[in-house]
Amino acid sequence: MSRAKKAKETCMTNMLGVMCADGKVTEEEKLAFVAGCMTLGITEEEAMAHIESLPTKSFQFTRPKGELECLKNLFNCVMIMYADGHMHPEELRWCRAYAGALGIPEDIVSDMIEMAKKSR
Repeated sequence: MSRAKKAKETCMTNMLGVMCADGKVTEEEKLAFVAGCMTLGITEEEAMAHIESLPTKSFQFTRPKGELECLKNLFNCVMIMYADGHMHPEELRWCRAYAGALGIPEDIVSDMIEMAKKSR
């Protein structure tokens, strides 16, 4: 599997992790997940298949290539975290941990959260 494909898989996996962090998956989160996947070039059908495979999903991290890709991937996770109108502490913890793994400063995460709130 190519590095680019692994990076896309990582982004999807992290979006799924954020989506499930509070113990429930809302329709708004599913829609945000599909939209995030489509920005990665993944079809709606493929995205839905990933949602359906949640119980069997294993998590593996591949760092996206380049700062812009890291920011895009994190922003997709933040949008999913806030898709249902609130941030569960576990969702926020997951996003902050992902940001840390990507080397993205805490203030950028806070800015992304504010952008997500304003977009609702």
